[in-house]
Amino acid sequence: MGSASVLMIALATTPLAPSAAAQSPDARAALITVNVTPATVTVGERFTVRVRVRAPKVATITFPEVPAAASGVDPVDPRSIEEGPPGDVLDRTAVYSFVAWDVGPQAPALGPVVVAVAGRERRFALSATGVVVQSLLPADTTERTPRGLRAPVPLPGKLWQFLVIGVTFAALLAWLWWRRHVRRRLAGDYTKPDPWARAREAFVVLDALALADAGEPGRHVIAHVDVLREYIARRFPELKASLDAATFIALLATLDVPLPAQRIASLVERDGAVRFAQADVSADEATELAGEARDIVAQMQLAHEARQRAIERP
Repeated sequence: MGSASVLMIALATTPLAPSAAAQSPDARAALITVNVTPATVTVGERFTVRVRVRAPKVATITFPEVPAAASGVDPVDPRSIEEGPPGDVLDRTAVYSFVAWDVGPQAPALGPVVVAVAGRERRFALSATGVVVQSLLPADTTERTPRGLRAPVPLPGKLWQFLVIGVTFAALLAWLWWRRHVRRRLAGDYTKPDPWARAREAFVVLDALALADAGEPGRHVIAHVDVLREYIARRFPELKASLDAATFIALLATLDVPLPAQRIASLVERDGAVRFAQADVSADEATELAGEARDIVAQMQLAHEARQRAIERP
């Protein structure tokens, strides 16, 4: 990605005799090296800053803490310290990792390195810690000028809005009337005769309402499943229409139902998702689910009539 950038800070005082330097070392004799790898990165690519300090053996080195995210440069890992080979000087390296999110020259805000010897401190500022961040976009896109804004799509007039609201409100009133009417007719003992006739009458009312075509596919599904649940409750008093979906499915598996229990359970589960979880359902799917409810009722009625004929046969 490019050659690493290196900064060397070598501060020295007036040369001392070897014996004098050994007796009184100074923090100004420290050597600071900054190495950034790689020097050129792309947006979001990690780069590493290594700050190496070589100081007298008795020195105390304090590296800067990991800076907070600022100016589009975020730290990645905690700071790590590496010890150099043993020798006559103290050799220690701090390693920092960053990522940059803006293009162009970017540099983390590292503080100074503090070297203390015999109670005297020396601060060394770190300036060559940056990288050049390149864009990830291909070169042929940088010269393109975006097209102007399109005119907003005109909204329909208020008359159309009132018409939609009126149709929706009328469909809701019709559905509430039908539900109240069915509940009144089906209220009472579940053992009353002719639940098949009641189910067929309810389906005729739903055909007249045409909820799916009126923009109410969810209510179309719920209404048909209500008719199915009422029919099943009249044939099997244990499966009351007031049971929640989970209890209904668990109890359904224990009864001798003439149809596969999973077929009924799948329809009831989908109805629960639409009824209570506000799951989306298209008009085509609503029509398909309503047809499934009608077919289950018809198949159960055929099985019921076959059982009745078998019981009445001498």
